[in-house]
Amino acid sequence: MQKLAILIVLTVTMLTFTACQDRPEDITQSIEKQHMRGADGIEPLHPSNKDQNKTRRDVTENAVSYASEFGYYLNQLYAHLEPLNNLFYTENPTETDVHEAREHVQNAQDWSEYILSLDTPPEFVNLYIGHSSTLLELDSLMKSLEDMDLNDEVDFRRARLYYENTIIAVKSMEREYKGVLEEHGIK
Repeated sequence: MQKLAILIVLTVTMLTFTACQDRPEDITQSIEKQHMRGADGIEPLHPSNKDQNKTRRDVTENAVSYASEFGYYLNQLYAHLEPLNNLFYTENPTETDVHEAREHVQNAQDWSEYILSLDTPPEFVNLYIGHSSTLLELDSLMKSLEDMDLNDEVDFRRARLYYENTIIAVKSMEREYKGVLEEHGIK
């Protein structure tokens, strides 16, 4: 009988000991939840970062207008750069493909010059720097297309490298653009 009583006491003690060990993270979360609950016991909804940024910051009309123009510009860049795949990723490119590629790059450069002519709001300064880099890549691509001899493998590879660098620069600029929109709550 004593053995059974000792066994029961030990079992209860072990169960109590293992059940009462709260991790510090659990205690912290529990305290935070208690502070967050309202008088009715319901936790309030947390606003998203975008909602918080929109309420914290008043975005100027100039910034919204610039964001809209820049978004359209990015779409135009992709529309003018995608057809260059016909030149760089086909087996036998022709002089017609090179000519069309030059026209598309020229149109992309024209759009880039237009965006550079706009007043850049302070929120978009880093984007402006990325845009300047993209413009340099477009210029290099155009020069390589103008100097390219389809029969020279080195010329062709150099032009394709500038094309790929331009695409990378545009994608980087797009990421920066989306980051600025998110950070400042611009739709």
